[in-house]
Amino acid sequence: MSDYYDVLGVTREATAEEIKKAYRKKARQLHPDVAGPGHEDEFKKVSAAYEVLSDSEKRQMYDLGGEDALHGNGGFGGFTGDFGSFSDLFQQAFFGGAASRGPASRTRRGQDSLLAVNVDLADVVFGTTKTVPMDTYVVCDTCHGSCCSPGTSPVTCAECNGQGSVQRMQRSLLGNVVTSTPCPRCQGYGTVIASPCRDCDGKGRKHVRTQ
Repeated sequence: MSDYYDVLGVTREATAEEIKKAYRKKARQLHPDVAGPGHEDEFKKVSAAYEVLSDSEKRQMYDLGGEDALHGNGGFGGFTGDFGSFSDLFQQAFFGGAASRGPASRTRRGQDSLLAVNVDLADVVFGTTKTVPMDTYVVCDTCHGSCCSPGTSPVTCAECNGQGSVQRMQRSLLGNVVTSTPCPRCQGYGTVIASPCRDCDGKGRKHVRTQ
């Protein structure tokens, strides 16, 4: 049974960044597209070690009870040992999580507003109530937030088939690498507004000034 720290060539006090760098170095050396056949098992061990040590909870369990502790909690969380099972892990380590996570939502939380109000000493001591104007956004009362003209609805993007991302093949030192990027047509939403609402310009909300 190999020690995961030895597999990656790091100490037990290694930081998350040191573990990530060690994995990248080992993966570049052992990936079948670079090292050729005969290194598959070593590459699997390195990937399995990184999957555990890069996760703070799994790493803590491993430090306390080794692999037995991990298997007692359901194993490697779906790691089966074949190349397809840890492709997302490899993608995360080398490309910063570029793997597709589904279409983005058009609904987004607004930001807090910071307003300056002038008060005198008496207001500070005894308290006061003031009414101040504030710029904000409200849901469009014409399209009710759908961004579409009345009677229409968003159309599934034909370029990404509603996924919000497209995959591209790129050449690298490791051979052909598939990366996922936001769809350029729908901007990652998975749908296209064919007929935008005229009252809000297809934004789904309007700017108002309240008192």
